[in-house]
Amino acid sequence: MAHHNTNWSHSEPQLKDDGTEYESRFDKRVESEANLLGVVFSFAGIMTAGPYRVIDADHWSLEGTGLAAGDTFGADSLHKRVPGGASGHETDKVSDQSPENVHTIAKGTNPDNGGAEIVHFDTPSGGEVFSVGSISWPSSILVDESVARITANVIRRFTQ
Repeated sequence: MAHHNTNWSHSEPQLKDDGTEYESRFDKRVESEANLLGVVFSFAGIMTAGPYRVIDADHWSLEGTGLAAGDTFGADSLHKRVPGGASGHETDKVSDQSPENVHTIAKGTNPDNGGAEIVHFDTPSGGEVFSVGSISWPSSILVDESVARITANVIRRFTQ
């Protein structure tokens, strides 16, 4: 699963032309979405934005970016409401409900420790989860080479 933070876990049902209805039921569960996505929303950093800082430059998702540990990326964004970077608007972070094997690749530099965390982990069923934890991420794909490359790396890996 690749999660690019779109508020789907609390969305109203969506209807397709054929009458099929999809509905999220996460708000009806007692457990946190962090156990599925690796990250969960917190109010720290809400309505702020910033670039991400690399924690694990050797992770496969960063292949071809040229990024090293400590480098920042994702400073450019087309997000009009909360400009300033790919980590923004609403941000998700690792919590005590995240799987034990969740691995943090990068963290947003938003104020008050509010930066989104990019995470990856393997699931017990043999799957993988990759999450960028930010609503602003898609707004940076067209204007930030590293964000575009990371997105392409994830799509390529998850569609092989």
